[in-house]
Amino acid sequence: MSTADLALVIPAAGRGSRFSEAGIALPKPLIELHGRPFLWWSAHSVLRAARVRELVFVVLREHVRDHAIDRRILDWFPQARVVVVEEVTAGAAQTAAIGVAALSAHGPVAINDCDHAFASPPLDGVLDRLRGGAAGALMSFRSRNPAYSYLKLDAQGRIRGTVEKQVVSEHAIAGCYLFADSAGFEPLLRDYALECPYPELFVSGLFDLLARRGLAVERVDLQRHVPFGTVPELERATAEAFGDFLDWR
Repeated sequence: MSTADLALVIPAAGRGSRFSEAGIALPKPLIELHGRPFLWWSAHSVLRAARVRELVFVVLREHVRDHAIDRRILDWFPQARVVVVEEVTAGAAQTAAIGVAALSAHGPVAINDCDHAFASPPLDGVLDRLRGGAAGALMSFRSRNPAYSYLKLDAQGRIRGTVEKQVVSEHAIAGCYLFADSAGFEPLLRDYALECPYPELFVSGLFDLLARRGLAVERVDLQRHVPFGTVPELERATAEAFGDFLDWR
């Protein structure tokens, strides 16, 4: 286990329409994969790579009312704080900002989507670089699938931006985003919202802004990444031998 220290925010307040349209009644964060809900795999992906000083989930009021998602989270993570929003926000970045605002202290923070699992190297080194001046870090995996978002890299392999749903490199963005200091999240989001070219506010877009400002963004190449945010991805993940992931039990 790493000795790196950060806060972890998991936005889990979407409606998961892809699954509901396929007849799956549970909210996406509570859908089970290999006997554990999506949000469990998401949280443990970070918990295995770093020492998490506080853990915040952001959930939707209707999922509390209809599925007791807050109690389910606390069953799995009694140390967590659950923040409830009344309506779906303008995007994951706005949902994440609500969770970041609930943190009790400033410092490095990871925003992690609830619909993937990954095996990461210990995060000590990248967190040291965040404390040493880098503005953030993005986790990536190899892909050429246009369903994902991608890193824009220069000739030296440095991150120069991000783009949604366009294969501009072989480095797809995994849904875990590290920021050097939670205190800078809200002002960065305000600036991004003024120029965001997409119909929703993506967390990856914040890194495009950081990179265009000339700030250093680190890359963490994942040892293994398993997405399950769509029905076909869930089917593939269910059929896959999870190996070391199943050892997390």
